[in-house]
Formats: sequence, structure tokens, C-alpha cells
Amino acid sequence: MNECPYCYAKVGPQDSVCPKCGREIERWQTGFYTRQPLGTKKKTAVRVVLVIAVLVVVGGFARACHLF
Repeated sequence: MNECPYCYAKVGPQDSVCPKCGREIERWQTGFYTRQPLGTKKKTAVRVVLVIAVLVVVGGFARACHLF
């Protein structure tokens, strides 16, 4: 069994349409269906946004408690 690249449902090796989402499935050059990994730039951007969000929340809490 393989998986649909769109909804990750189980798909038979000869199926050309996903039984769950109904989208047409194209075989990649290797003949396997795989999830595309998240790029390192996107991972870095997510981490930076997360750190900034935590700093904003901590800063707002400290300011509300009159620590600054």
C-alpha cells in the first residue's frame, strides 16, 4: 500500500485516483508516493516566529506585572 500525496490516505499500487479525496495521483520517478519534507528555510522561519511570539508574551506579562 502507498499513500496519497494530498491527504495521506492508503492507496493501492495500481490506483490512479485517491479513494478518499478523489484527486488524481501521479507517480513520481521512483514509483513511490512519499510526503515532501518541510524545507530548512521554512523550519527556520517557523522557529524564529515561535521565539518572537514567546518573547512578546513574556514581555507583555512582565510589563503587566510592572516589572519594567
